[in-house]
Amino acid sequence: MVFLFFCSLLPLTVLSFEMWFIPVLFCALSSTVSGHGSMIMPPARNSIDAELPAWSNGKHPMTGVIEPYNCRCSNGTDLCNNAQSCFWFSQGCTIGCKKCDGDGARLPNWDHCPGESINATLNDPKYRTANQNATPGSKADIWKFNPWRAPGQAPVFDSCGMAGGTWHEVFNAGAYNTTKYAKQGDLGSQVLQPRPFGVVWKAGSVAKTRWQLTAAHGGGYLYRLCPANETLTEACFQAHPLEWANETHTIVFSTGKTLVINATVVKEGGGKGWMIIPIPYKTSEACDYRAQPGECTYKCPGCGADHGDAAKDACPCDCGKQYPDLGLPHGAGGTDPHWMPNRVPDSNFHNYVIENTVKVPNVPPGDYVLGWRWDCETTSQVWTSCADITIENPNYFM
Repeated sequence: MVFLFFCSLLPLTVLSFEMWFIPVLFCALSSTVSGHGSMIMPPARNSIDAELPAWSNGKHPMTGVIEPYNCRCSNGTDLCNNAQSCFWFSQGCTIGCKKCDGDGARLPNWDHCPGESINATLNDPKYRTANQNATPGSKADIWKFNPWRAPGQAPVFDSCGMAGGTWHEVFNAGAYNTTKYAKQGDLGSQVLQPRPFGVVWKAGSVAKTRWQLTAAHGGGYLYRLCPANETLTEACFQAHPLEWANETHTIVFSTGKTLVINATVVKEGGGKGWMIIPIPYKTSEACDYRAQPGECTYKCPGCGADHGDAAKDACPCDCGKQYPDLGLPHGAGGTDPHWMPNRVPDSNFHNYVIENTVKVPNVPPGDYVLGWRWDCETTSQVWTSCADITIENPNYFM
């Protein structure tokens, strides 16, 4: 049975999701779910649906009909009111491309814009988060075109995310439930209005940030600023990256307990200053292949004649078994624990949040938008969130 095969390779993290599918079917569905995540502190514009009854007070109903999913999370002992914020992202994004194409199929060595793309700039295995033993640039280096391999150099649909990650609902939880605030395919910077919570940072001090994830797909992240009175473009955010106050992660559990672990910050080459996601990517079944009509036996609740195969006519598979000609090293595309050991003793992502501390820069006082960007390595996806803050700087002089 294909369902039992997928379940046997499934990361333990997914076994704690809401078990409203029958167990065997649930195991099959979760093995290729996208690495959804979102900023939760400061509260993001992207979580605006938390103001609606369906998502209020920490409720997280399912989003989508093809492969229903949600953003259930923990914010320490506080309610995690992030609603559908983990569904604001971009997919089909190759490093160097002028734009994303919306196709999130996980085909090895897939260059989404031949002739435009650039070579990977992040090749040192200590900074890579999956398939680290593959020779950079070789055919075994199957993720070399994905966003993390040149952090910040992949395009996005929008710096505050696109609702659902593409223009119409697709497999791998690429969906967004329509509300009065947004619908599938909307751009965050255009439809999400300022949502101030009175968060004030003082220039020259440090500030805490938090983000949550529901599945890990490698890569790393960065916080950036853009003045609130400017257009929220990548150019604006990239001009104001924030520095880390220290190189640690604080894992804050739903019980209120905390665990401080060392962080890895890229120190040289492409992506200098970006922080690596601290959660390893454990599964080897990371790939898709182009299936013939009716060939893919992988099923999901909403699959049918129009979307029976995953991610635009692609079917989930084991990388090493489906592509033996690639000569994949041990792990077949997953994380090598030698380079990236698992330091979080809880396999359920929903039970904790990742806290970091950033330096508040010496900028003119006023209102700013804080942007969080996560560039994935094992998928062609970028997650982005935006939040409203005020920076006080009484000592600033022009």
